[in-house]
This record gives sequence, structure tokens and C-alpha cells, in this order.
Amino acid sequence: MRNSLRRSRKARVLTVAAAASVLIAVTVVLTVALAAGGAGPSEAGPSEAASPEAGSIEAIAEQLAAGQEREGAELNADLAEAAEEAQGRMAQVLQELAAAVPVQEGEGPAPASVSDVDRWNHELVLAVSALETVDEGTSEQTVAREAFIGAAQLLLSTAAGYEHLLAAPDDEQTVLASTVAERRDAAVRLWQAGAAQLDTLAVESGGSHVHLFLAPDGDPDAVPLEFREPEEPEE
Repeated sequence: MRNSLRRSRKARVLTVAAAASVLIAVTVVLTVALAAGGAGPSEAGPSEAASPEAGSIEAIAEQLAAGQEREGAELNADLAEAAEEAQGRMAQVLQELAAAVPVQEGEGPAPASVSDVDRWNHELVLAVSALETVDEGTSEQTVAREAFIGAAQLLLSTAAGYEHLLAAPDDEQTVLASTVAERRDAAVRLWQAGAAQLDTLAVESGGSHVHLFLAPDGDPDAVPLEFREPEEPEE
């Protein structure tokens, strides 16, 4: 009886030992496999890559990233549309202002009237209004939007300065004209900064270039070559 119990206990011990050996072997194999997998890139093809499980953190992160990218592209398009409208209005004002306060030295001015200034103000207010309807987005988009709005408002200040010039004595008009020219040039530089930012945003979001630049005289041909709209090839 005792010999039978001893043999039974011995058999159980051997069985447990064998099971432990198998478990240890499996653990070692898994550890080596995981270490090999973490040591370098997987050799599995792109088609074998598993998609994030629905509802997982990875899947939610991908959805959020895709949504933000889509919203960013839509806001870029809205800003470009508003900037294009504002650019057209501001270019017209700049062209007329260039006749009254020439961009190039040596050119004789053709004075504008108070009614001309009123028309400039009307166009510029509409330009600001169009830009202000665009929602704020990322910091980069906000920089472009604020640069456009600031440029239009600065050109409004330029128009106000010219109206003041019209009512000033002759001996003050030269200095006032210089101030008007400085404000105009500053407005154009600020607009150019916003236009460059918008162009970069459009390209980075996968779109095409957006060239909405201005020149001090409002002439599209005066825009620097690298900022001009590409010409359509002749058929």
C-alpha cells in the first residue's frame, strides 16, 4: 500500500515537472520572438498590417486626426475665397491711389477727390468684412487671417490720411503724401506676409498653390515673379 502511494506521488511529481518544463520552453520561445520583433522592422507586407480595433485609442486618434485635417483644408478654402475677394477690392484702391500718390519717384500725381476716397473706404470696408466672416482656426491660419485684416485696415488708414492731405495747406501736403505712401507700403507688406502663409498652408494640406499677392500700385504685373499666378500654356 505504501509502495503504491509512493509511486503515485512520484508520478504526480514527474507530471508537474514535465508540465513546468513545457511552460518554461514556451515562455522562452515567446520571449525570443518578441525580442526579435522589437529589434527591427517587421518583414510583413503592408497588406498584413493590422488596422486599429474599432473603438480603440488608436482608432479614435486616427479619426480625430482625419477630422482635423479635413476641417483645416475647408478653412483654408474659406480663407482663400475671402482673401481673393478682398484682394480684388484692395488692388483697385491701390491702382487709384498710385495715381494720386505715385509709387515711383519722379512721376507727377493726379490728385483724387473726396468722392474717390469715399469709394475707397467703401471697398476697403467690404474687404475687411469678407475676411472677418472666416472662422479662426489653427495658429497658422489665424496669423494669415489677421495679416489680411490688418492690411485692409491699414489701407483704410491710408485712405483717411489722403483725405486729410486734400484738406491740408500746400506746404504740408508733401509730408502728408510721404506718410500716405509709407502706410500704403506697410499695408502691402503685411498682406504679402499673410498671402505667403496661406500659400504654405494650402500646399501643406495637400492642395495647390494659392497666389493672392498685392503690389503697391495694385498692378498684377508688378507682383514679384515667384509670387505670380502660373500662366496657362498656349495650345
